[in-house]
Amino acid sequence: MEHKDVIETIGSITKMENLQSLEEEVLENTLVLRNIDPFPGYQTSNEQIEETGKPVSVFIILRYRYAPEKINKLNRELIHNRYTPCYPSFGEIITRDSIFPCIRLKGVENNALIPSIQDYFVKNDIQLMTFRKLEGPGRIKIFKTFRLLELIDGLYRDLNDGEKFYIRTPQPLNWKRFEYISRKIRYNLKNPNFDSALGVIYRFCGPEDVIRIYDHDKSMERALELKKLFTKEIKSDMLISADMSQFES
Repeated sequence: MEHKDVIETIGSITKMENLQSLEEEVLENTLVLRNIDPFPGYQTSNEQIEETGKPVSVFIILRYRYAPEKINKLNRELIHNRYTPCYPSFGEIITRDSIFPCIRLKGVENNALIPSIQDYFVKNDIQLMTFRKLEGPGRIKIFKTFRLLELIDGLYRDLNDGEKFYIRTPQPLNWKRFEYISRKIRYNLKNPNFDSALGVIYRFCGPEDVIRIYDHDKSMERALELKKLFTKEIKSDMLISADMSQFES
């Protein structure tokens, strides 16, 4: 019998990562990107990535933005036919000069699987972006499903990945403010080793803005500590913004 506070829902996660074009083990003249350093806020050496389990992702870039229902049905068939071990997600990548619709494949251990996955989409009338050489930061927005446990009001544990939890924010944050607050918290913490991203999860009464935390410390104490710090800094930022608006009016 499942816990009464288990939540199955949809939403999105937005994060910044360094990306690089794959030039081998993909269909000819197609664009596939990989994240060079997954969860960049959580620092490990390249040799430790396998040991710590930071999952590398690849992103199949699409020529057009397709209806989510169409992509999700194809993704379901990919899992059913065991093309990939992890459920794919659709999303978009924003670079300095382009916006790329994409399908994210998480935890692909063998790049030799990528061409067959690409071919599956092509055979189902999905057109792929032609190759271009890219390397650098990109803002990645992934639309996904969540299976969460509400620990306390405004704090959720990811039941599919115990190293992630989500803090509800008292107000939406733009990317610039989010990065500033995350840096400030990390600078003042004894253990600053965590990665953060912006997110939205949908509840019955509407969307909730959240901050996604990735941390190998899965303890409740760590989750409560970060929840307290983020909530405090966001509320302080709200007060400063309100005071500044009085001078502008």
